[in-house]
This record gives sequence, C-alpha cells and structure tokens, in this order.
Amino acid sequence: MDSIDMDRSPLNGTFELTARCNLQCKMCLIRIDEKRMQELGGRERTTKEWIHMAQEAEEAGTIGLLLTGGEPMLRSDFIGLYQEIVKMGFIITLYTNATLINKEIREILSKYPPHKIGVTVYGASQETYKRVTGNANAYLQMIEGLDFLRKLPSQLQVRTTIIKDNINDLDQIANLASGLYAEFSISRIVTKPVRGGIAKVEDCRLTPEQSVAMFHDRNRKEIVDPFYKFADENPDLMLTDIGTLESHACVAQEFEGMTVQKAHKRTLYGCEAGMTSYCITWDGKLIGCQMLGDCWTDPFTNTFKKAWNDFPNIMKHPEKPRECESCRTGCSACPATRLAETGRLDGFSEYLCRESKLSHVMEESLLSEIQQRIKREDR
Repeated sequence: MDSIDMDRSPLNGTFELTARCNLQCKMCLIRIDEKRMQELGGRERTTKEWIHMAQEAEEAGTIGLLLTGGEPMLRSDFIGLYQEIVKMGFIITLYTNATLINKEIREILSKYPPHKIGVTVYGASQETYKRVTGNANAYLQMIEGLDFLRKLPSQLQVRTTIIKDNINDLDQIANLASGLYAEFSISRIVTKPVRGGIAKVEDCRLTPEQSVAMFHDRNRKEIVDPFYKFADENPDLMLTDIGTLESHACVAQEFEGMTVQKAHKRTLYGCEAGMTSYCITWDGKLIGCQMLGDCWTDPFTNTFKKAWNDFPNIMKHPEKPRECESCRTGCSACPATRLAETGRLDGFSEYLCRESKLSHVMEESLLSEIQQRIKREDR
C-alpha cells in the first residue's frame, strides 16, 4: 500500500456537519432524525472538534472544502463554526437549502462569502414543496434566501433532484436558475439511502424509462434543437459546427475508452474518492465520499493524517459485478451507487442496469440523427 500512499493527497474534503435537516425530502440519501441518530449510536461533533479537524486537514494539504449536511445552517453554532473555518483559507463550497438564512447568517456570509454556493431547489411552487419536502412555506423561504445569495460575489449553483413529485416543475426550476445566471445541476438517478438514512426513495424516484426520457428531452431542448436552429440560420457554418456537436455527442461512446485509461492510474474505487478527496461524516468517520460508508477510519480519536494514511489499508477493493463483465453500455453505476442499491460494492442493481441500457439506446439514437443531418448537408 505504500505505493498508493505516495500517489494520494487529500486535496478536496467534505465536512458533513450534520445529517439532520429542517425539511423532510422524500428522496434524501443522508437525512436522519434524532431517533435514528440514537439508534445508530453516534453523535454530532462539537464546534471545537470541527475547527480542530479543519486545522489538521489544512496542514495535511486540503485546499477545497465543502460544508454540507443535512442542512448545515440547522446547527446552532453554524455562524461561529463557519467563520473559524473560512478564515483558514480554504476554497469553500457551501451546500444549503437556503430556507434558514436569518439576519446573522446574512451578515457572516456577506463578510466571508464562500467561493461557491449550491442551493437545492425542489420545486417551483408551494404545492410542490409540500409534496416533496413536507413544508409548503419552505418554497417562499428558499426564494428569499436565493434573492440574498445571488448578490454575493460567489459562484451560484442551483441544484435539483427530480422525482415523480416534481418532474413537471423541471423547466420552471431551470428557468429560475437561468434568471439568476446560475449553474444548473440535475440529479436524475436517485439511489437508496446510505449510512442509516430514513428516506424511502423507491416510492418516489423515477422509473429508468422516465429518467432516461427526461434526460433525452433536455438534451434535445438544450443542445440539439438550438443547434439546428443556429445551423439553419447560418448555412455556411453548418459542417464545421455540426461536426463540433457530433464530437460532443460522441463523448458518451468514449466512456469505455476513458475507463481503460483510468485503469492505468492507481485508484481505490475507480475515481478520486480516497485518492484526492474524502468525506468526514456527521459522527466523525473518514470515508471515501458521502455515499461510501462501507469502511472508515477515525480522524478524531487519532489524527486526520493518520486516518487518511490508514484508509487504503482497511478498505475493501471493489470488484465488477459478474453480471456486468460483458456489458459495454458505459454504465453510470459506480461502487458507491452499487453499495447504496444492494449493500455491496460489487452488487448488481437491476434499476441502474436498466437505466444505463436505456440511456445507451437514447444516446445512439441521438448520435445517429446528428450523423444523418451531416450526410444530408454534405451532399
């Protein structure tokens, strides 16, 4: 393992300050309540513990730090904790649902704005928020919070997770992000809860067919249709620009090749988890990412540096599921999503398999359509 340690550096960290949240989203992977917290036998780390951990992480080389939850602003000590951590010089990203931004939080964020803020938006109306989060008023609170956050000199990202209860709001959420000049991120594949999370996502997540259809529709709206319109209006640029679009569409087909290239680079899970990134959970465990609770080390009882260095020696190296050995669809499943779905790093998920195969068919269809357009114009 010494050779792996030589290639590892904890550049990017996630501090999961709490797993509690003021909302009760149906699809949340992380959220727990007080009762579940007691059942799990853990405790949230104190202000002093988190500040000390941030100091150790900074000394070990962490540059980027994500502060998240649950909802981090739910902690009564959030202001003091945030202030001390941000003053250490990290490139800070803050994830929040933007419903708890009171006067004091406005003041501290104005004084010490994070580099990036990710705001989860779960709908475009009070009715949708009621269905998804259990709290209709949270929609108005989120809108008010966003109105403040958009004025900060921070990169703003609007994030949403699409389920059956809010799929009809997707375009409106996208328009909200566009109106704020914010980056827009959609999570469409919702896996089962991890590390004791209490949501029942099977009741609300999209079917593989619904998920892929939504993804295909957005690709057409955001990429294909606007490009065709541009190409029709600028016929002299047709071949050059449609070739660019073709290259973009081919990226999905190159997935397998990229995976092969990554195989020559030492990894633990096939990604940067445990190599250049890590997560420290609400109850004080160092894990690969927020979804990887299969093994952990203890940075609070020991030190951050020891926990980081020990991690490769205790983790279980994932194998590819037997059912996937001959598949060439460019599957979106990773060890973390397999663990969430099946309880095993090498588990086979029918849900993820179906989604990937359908997505592959859709991508092939889109690419074929583009290629046919090129051929017609080339004549």
